[in-house]
Amino acid sequence: MCRGKAAGLVAALLFGSAPSTLLAEWRYLETPDLRIIYSAPYLTSIVPYVAQSLESSLAGQRALFGYDPDEKVTAWLLDRSDYGGAAAGVLPWNRLIFDVAPKNTAFETFSAGERIRTWSNHELVHVTMMDQAAPEDVRYRRLFAGKVVPVSTHPETILYSYLTNPRFAAPAWYLEGAAVFMETWMAGGLGRAQGAYDEMVFRSMVLDGTRFFDPLGLMAEGTEIDFRAGANAYLYGTRFMSYLAYRYSPETLLSWWKRDAGSERDYQDQFLKVFGLPLDQAWQEWVRWEHEFQRANLAEIHKFPTTPYTDLSKRALGSVSRAYVDPETRKLYVAVRYPGVVSHLAAVSLDDGSYEQLQEVTLPIHFRVTSLAFDPQERRLFYTDDNDALRNLMVLDLRTGKTTRLIENARIGDLVLNPTDRSLWGVRSAN
Repeated sequence: MCRGKAAGLVAALLFGSAPSTLLAEWRYLETPDLRIIYSAPYLTSIVPYVAQSLESSLAGQRALFGYDPDEKVTAWLLDRSDYGGAAAGVLPWNRLIFDVAPKNTAFETFSAGERIRTWSNHELVHVTMMDQAAPEDVRYRRLFAGKVVPVSTHPETILYSYLTNPRFAAPAWYLEGAAVFMETWMAGGLGRAQGAYDEMVFRSMVLDGTRFFDPLGLMAEGTEIDFRAGANAYLYGTRFMSYLAYRYSPETLLSWWKRDAGSERDYQDQFLKVFGLPLDQAWQEWVRWEHEFQRANLAEIHKFPTTPYTDLSKRALGSVSRAYVDPETRKLYVAVRYPGVVSHLAAVSLDDGSYEQLQEVTLPIHFRVTSLAFDPQERRLFYTDDNDALRNLMVLDLRTGKTTRLIENARIGDLVLNPTDRSLWGVRSAN
């Protein structure tokens, strides 16, 4: 391995680094397969572990897919958000971006596995599936002097891109479902493919008689009008992949995902070749199986009494934060996020369910909206905005309706008010 410096100003401008890292020195670590760019000294300590995780995952891709990249994978380690995440791309070159803060694990929507290792497995599966080339793809890459990026102003590039990287054109549910399945498999079964949240979602859908999207409807409508938005691609894709592995085998799934000599260019044609039936037919078979499976589970649950409840809101609220009951006004204070309305703090009457919007919440957390705390003595709501970046600490005075920013870029969440001395506590994530 060797180390060196990267152009700090250029990297900062391109990748939107946090203000603290603008003063840092950008460096890189290089292995035979990787180039990891990071800001020193802030992220230096985790670089060896990131390299180890990525190298381990690449070894897994070679063993399972037979994939051997013909270029180094460049990974940027950034600290731009209080909740971490990762992304991958292959056009025109293979790259990863890791926002290294801890992952949001609300409602067990993310596995409890170590995040860097999980992201390494997940994102490198994306690189493998979108970049792996059959001999004919290699010929087109030589013809076009590389992998072609589709550009909207030149529609013909869509065709050229499909010729050089056909699986890049596959839908999100296919790519994300495969990556989540593999992140679980490569972690010995610890991952979202066997997570409680996914199981709960589909059991609830069967209980409520919710319509299941077909593959086309999922991408045209299911990721737009549903409060889960793009997360539906992960949910449906992962569940479908798990069904296929159960019905057939994990090895059969790999045969579908691989883009090697003899494979079909289109992912649907490859499905027909591997499984012997059209993808839409297999999808409907999965939906029928899911209903039967969940009805059997629900029958077991219904053998025991459940806690009585009364609906308070007249409509589903989508994503919700921690909620607080105000005995003085008999209102429930909560932050909500659902399609068509800006995320906001709300007050819901405990008597008649009437609903009042109090204050907009910018950049909401996908499932938790914001971090919320209530001071009943001073009648104040503490909350965070810019939640998808470097959070600000805010306070809303319920008596006057005035909002004040207490700390900019506080990076503090999980707020709790100590009722004894009325001090506000939280968790900070930085570097």
